[in-house]
Amino acid sequence: MRDMVFSLAVIAVPLAVALAIKPSKAGDPVHVIDAASFQSTLAAARQSEPFTVLAPSGLPADWRLTSMNYQPAGVTAADWHLGYLLPGGSYASLEQTTQPLASFLNDQHSDASPNTAVQIAAATPNVWQRYTGTTPAGLRTILFYTDAKSTVMVAGSASLAQLEQLAAALH
Repeated sequence: MRDMVFSLAVIAVPLAVALAIKPSKAGDPVHVIDAASFQSTLAAARQSEPFTVLAPSGLPADWRLTSMNYQPAGVTAADWHLGYLLPGGSYASLEQTTQPLASFLNDQHSDASPNTAVQIAAATPNVWQRYTGTTPAGLRTILFYTDAKSTVMVAGSASLAQLEQLAAALH
């Protein structure tokens, strides 16, 4: 019996030590883009795009930047994308592209259609067009405007108030 307890201790003690020092894989599974990566990509986009590349400032700290893409003009339309995961799991994104809105929606397989104009006092311009749909989830509500060089869209599954907040933060 004594040998069996000793054998068990020889196996259990190293196993307990290994489990105690092994890093846990638990935690936040969301990949958040760091500020340095964001700033360098934003700078590259602003140097070469045919339009004034917009980016938000002053968003709540709990809005996490989880996707970012910069596609210079070439074979496809120029495109600047930022995606934010908001508290509660909703999503808000900025799309700025040289692609016309109808073509963009078609490429995204969106069923969004015109709804109403929305006034956003703190945004420039302060009148945005609103489209709503059901698919895909990331394009349920779209606020957009088109200027001479690009189409700017704020879209997502986030509430209209949160999408307006993102639109107002763009500079």
